[in-house]
Amino acid sequence: MGEAAGARRSGRGVQSVELQLDEGGVALVVGLWHRLVEAGLPSQARHPSPTHRPHITLVAVSDLPKGADAALGGVVAGRLPVDGRWGKVTLFGAGPWTVVWRVSPSRAMAELQVRVASVCAVPADSLTAPQQWTAHVTLARRVGESDRPAVLDVLAEPVRAEVGRVLVAPAVRRWDAAHRREWVVGSARTPSAQA
Repeated sequence: MGEAAGARRSGRGVQSVELQLDEGGVALVVGLWHRLVEAGLPSQARHPSPTHRPHITLVAVSDLPKGADAALGGVVAGRLPVDGRWGKVTLFGAGPWTVVWRVSPSRAMAELQVRVASVCAVPADSLTAPQQWTAHVTLARRVGESDRPAVLDVLAEPVRAEVGRVLVAPAVRRWDAAHRREWVVGSARTPSAQA
């Protein structure tokens, strides 16, 4: 499911544009999610939605301007796949925390985010405005003080082994939380696919 990070809330639900990871990246992240579950800790593996999968949010807003969805296919076409490098685990918030796996975006990933943010008219004060955007994959949400040390301990060794390694994002997805609907905007196999 799309993340709400940086979206302005309204009754209409979050509209997001997300990078989808390749099979290796998905397996790596899901493996970490399950490590947390096995330790009895908060984890994104506990998220019940069938559309929920590891992703990097490019943009999350409450509303998209007219014509944005039609324009996104052209923005994405010919720009996939993009890559980045796995970074360290970071805590977002001031408690309870969201635990994320930082990604160092390649120039191509960063440029794609700027283009998508422009088409989606992301406000300058949004966390997904280009100057504020932090590429990441969410590992756990609502982590309290009592669980925080254990969560970081469970993640430390497997994440350390991956820091600096390349991850690949071959597709871009749209998530419409208001209507609980997802579709592929484009992928390395079908650059301008639209549902």
